[in-house]
Amino acid sequence: MTRDFIQLNDIITPVHGENSPISAAHIVVFIDATTNRLFAMNLKTKNKPDWFSFSEITEALKDQRIACGELKLPDYMLLSDQYIPENQRIKRDQKLAVIRPIIQQLETFLVSRSYGKRLIQKCFEAAQEAGIKLHRTQLYKWVYTYLSVGSIPNAFLRKPGSGQSQNKVYTKKTGPRRNDGSVGRMRTERDEKHIQAIARTHIMCANPKTYEEAYSEYKDKYASDPVVDHETGEIVSYKHYSPELRLSEFQFKAYLADFLRENRETVIAKQGKTDSFNKDKKGLKGTFDNFYAQGPGHVYQIDETPLSIELVDEFDPLRQRRVGRPTCYTVVDTFSRAWVGLLITFQKASAHTAREVLFTAFRNKQKFCEEIGVKLNEPWDIEGKCRMIMVDNAEFRAELERSFSKDAHIEQIYNTEGNSQQKGLVERKHKTLEDFLFGVVPGVSKTKIAEHLKRKVRKDALLNIRELYQILIDFITRYNNHYPLETLPISKEMRRDGVRKIPMEKFNWGLRNRGGFLREVDERQLFLELLEVGEVTVHPSHVFLPGKYIKKSDSGSSGRGLRYTCGWTLNNGLQEKNIGKRPRLSCRFMRYSMSKIYIETSDGLQPAYLDESDRLYEHMSDEQISSAKKEEAIEMQALAEQYAEKQSATRVSAKNAVSTAKHQQAEITINEANTQDLSLNKEAGLNAEIAASKALFENMTKEISPSTEEVFEPKVSDTPSSKKECSSQESNEPDISDIFAEKMASQLNRRNQ
Repeated sequence: MTRDFIQLNDIITPVHGENSPISAAHIVVFIDATTNRLFAMNLKTKNKPDWFSFSEITEALKDQRIACGELKLPDYMLLSDQYIPENQRIKRDQKLAVIRPIIQQLETFLVSRSYGKRLIQKCFEAAQEAGIKLHRTQLYKWVYTYLSVGSIPNAFLRKPGSGQSQNKVYTKKTGPRRNDGSVGRMRTERDEKHIQAIARTHIMCANPKTYEEAYSEYKDKYASDPVVDHETGEIVSYKHYSPELRLSEFQFKAYLADFLRENRETVIAKQGKTDSFNKDKKGLKGTFDNFYAQGPGHVYQIDETPLSIELVDEFDPLRQRRVGRPTCYTVVDTFSRAWVGLLITFQKASAHTAREVLFTAFRNKQKFCEEIGVKLNEPWDIEGKCRMIMVDNAEFRAELERSFSKDAHIEQIYNTEGNSQQKGLVERKHKTLEDFLFGVVPGVSKTKIAEHLKRKVRKDALLNIRELYQILIDFITRYNNHYPLETLPISKEMRRDGVRKIPMEKFNWGLRNRGGFLREVDERQLFLELLEVGEVTVHPSHVFLPGKYIKKSDSGSSGRGLRYTCGWTLNNGLQEKNIGKRPRLSCRFMRYSMSKIYIETSDGLQPAYLDESDRLYEHMSDEQISSAKKEEAIEMQALAEQYAEKQSATRVSAKNAVSTAKHQQAEITINEANTQDLSLNKEAGLNAEIAASKALFENMTKEISPSTEEVFEPKVSDTPSSKKECSSQESNEPDISDIFAEKMASQLNRRNQ
């Protein structure tokens, strides 16, 4: 797809024969259009990213003096954690933790000529905590490796076949040098526990102390020896350790500030300042927008609400059947206030609806409208994956977490309780839709009306869901492209560039000048990433998906699961019997089409199809399968009861036979029963079997045609003497049935002997 703007992780290359600002392929690692800065790293040298003028690069892209390409990563960098060896995963996470201070403040690191001294120091402290020894050059190498592959953690995985690296020994690093010239020691894990204890006792309380007072408490308790009065035995003072043996005040405050920042909500709650914080600080709308509205695609807000409109069934030509009120899911871009997604459905909130909403917001809108049968009368050219998603803390959270896997790389944030104004943009959009519909189409009502008026509104229902889709999409696209939004924030730079307070004008300006948030995605790959995530167990004969992923019964218990057949697990030995604990693999599925699921493997997503035993559920949704399994269980129980009832007659006849036999049987001793000749006792039974076999043979062969038998008889003369000889031969030859019976009798006798 051709673009005239730059985004993060784009590969920019020079066009030969043109006056290009770059001479080799670079990857874009940082963009700040407000300061006209763009940093890109040369992929050949992998040194510190070069500083470019953002406007110059943008102009070169428009003039086709540079080309914009897509970053392609090797397969081993795309593996999920499940298929990464534990030792490599641990090393990867340790390296990522060491460079995290630089990554979190990348702009400071890139702009600073000294690489940001304090950031480097924090990295060394993180390395010390992790027990890693490294020097400055190695630290820079890790940072540049991370940036050169699109800033993903798997950048630190060892390339398959490259061998293990050797351990290196570096010079032991001392602590920071103090202002008084003394050399202190490095902070240890024990020191951090001591600082946390001081924070919980003296700062996370109703009457918090200052950092200086907290440091004094720290020295008295953990960095001193008590001075005892020998007469009374009481502690009268403390003798502090020398500066070389304790943490400095700067070290104490630095860690204390980080700890309190990470536990900010707990600190506010312990100090009893929650209400005032929410009112005076946390609830400030301006601060929220400044942080979360830095560019298009930075944060999308999602909310759902039942629309106050009654609809009819779209498959009823007479429009008699009422279907009630639909639920409307709206997605809004925080930066531009533009509608980026709309979904109308009668389904309840679930992981599937969350996936549908996200897929609608990220995909090409022209294709979406064609699929739902809606004509797009205004441009709606918004597609791509955002960086963050904000939803209400009490709604949608569990469903959203199950609606896509970690591979989607979308951060989720939730507005806090009591701060609904954080999500006020998207909530106001629903009110805008209902205000427009009221009085324009029939079947729309206000939120709170009398019961008898609700009945009248339902009677007035006229439109179906497709017609409502057409009306609302026309409304939101014209809103995006033409509505003068008075409250839309516009900067001086935007005003200078001629941007009016119209959502799409600000959105398009942001694509050119505030890029780096919206990521272009392949629609098919996006669809797979947003499928629901579950876990299957591999058995010798099948792959099993538990019933909890299908549907729960009304009592809350999970129903029976489904069996699948997977060629990959069978061919790779995962279904062998003697392999210990059964393997568990992540999978992705669509709950409205359970005939096929996809299993996450080291070779990518592999399909699994319904097993023969569950093939009757093919092309069924989760609810249909759950209902069918419930009906099947009831039917099987009824058949089992019917079978038991039928077999009761067998049990009665068996008891009667035993009772009759007991009356006929004469008494016999154990010795008499065990000394009998069983072969003689069997003779009568064997003779009866032989006679029955002979009779059956005669009965089965008596219908053979005589003409057919004559074909196989030898030719003889028709003289009386020949007839006499023939008759005498026939009388002397034994019958074939007698021969067969004698042979069977002799074989049985030999066997019995």
